[in-house]
Amino acid sequence: MKRVRIVAPERIVVEDVEVPRIGDGDVLVATKYCGICGSEIHAYLGRHPFTTLPIVPGHECSGVVADVGKDVSGLSVGQRVTVIPQITCGRCYNCRIGRYNICKDLKVMGFQADGVLAEYFAVKPKCVVPLLEGISLTEATLIEPFAVAVHAVRKSGIEIGSRVAILGAGTIGLSVLQCARLAGASDVVVTDIYDHRLRLARGLGADHAINVRTTDPIEFVRESFGAEGIDLVFECVGVEATVNQAIQMARKGTRVMVIGVFERDVPVKIGLVQDRELELVGSLMYSREDFRDAMRMMRDGELKAEPLISRIYGIDQADEAFKFAVAEKGRAVKVLVSV
Repeated sequence: MKRVRIVAPERIVVEDVEVPRIGDGDVLVATKYCGICGSEIHAYLGRHPFTTLPIVPGHECSGVVADVGKDVSGLSVGQRVTVIPQITCGRCYNCRIGRYNICKDLKVMGFQADGVLAEYFAVKPKCVVPLLEGISLTEATLIEPFAVAVHAVRKSGIEIGSRVAILGAGTIGLSVLQCARLAGASDVVVTDIYDHRLRLARGLGADHAINVRTTDPIEFVRESFGAEGIDLVFECVGVEATVNQAIQMARKGTRVMVIGVFERDVPVKIGLVQDRELELVGSLMYSREDFRDAMRMMRDGELKAEPLISRIYGIDQADEAFKFAVAEKGRAVKVLVSV
């Protein structure tokens, strides 16, 4: 079978390897589509803080069950599925209370363990989620990032009528935008440096889509919302500029949700956090409930995946797919690989 591996920064190979042999308690999945996310671009560039190369990328996927071990129940050959790519210990405090996303020994497929960008992959049945009817195999690749957004918006304490700023209009930012609207946000500002992404943001419900190359976002918020500023800010980029913009535009006594993955430690205006009694709240991945709710919301048409899909490459073009995702950020939101 064919398998994609990042062997060094900006170097991808497509390998011919044996189909994985599964044990009695495993599931073999035939991959159909796999998304390339921002964190995988960090890994591809050799900049992901928690990933060591070489690695098989891929954690946003759709597929079909190809085989099941004799001890596996509830799954059958031919069933359309996706996966929750969290490998957890099941024993630590957070696992015991259901917060698997912050397991003490958490490994994420594609980052600390090999991922799914191959013709077949083996996985434990607890990670396999059957797809709801009405969701296409291409759309299903977006369930995972939608779950990230569902989790972050729930954790934010958003209220009906909240004024919200979302910094970054990539896949996660545009997913947060949709979830914030569904949660009742009344006035949403989205910032980015690419006009194409900002046009998508407007189409998905942003009231204000600001290109920070031409407009100072802090001044815009001050002029548009007055001294009180924004009720809730989501940082979806993971760089020094945006996290500090988030701190400066948030009204006193509110919350800044930090979702972006940072390649390195950055200086933060911590004096403003103290002086304004702000909460900086990290948000990592999602719970199983978040994941299933994201899938249901997609099925019901509340979360829209298709506008985010920019281009689809074949598995033999995986290197080209990653290069496009890096070089064409202004045109690309979600790049898929068809397997």
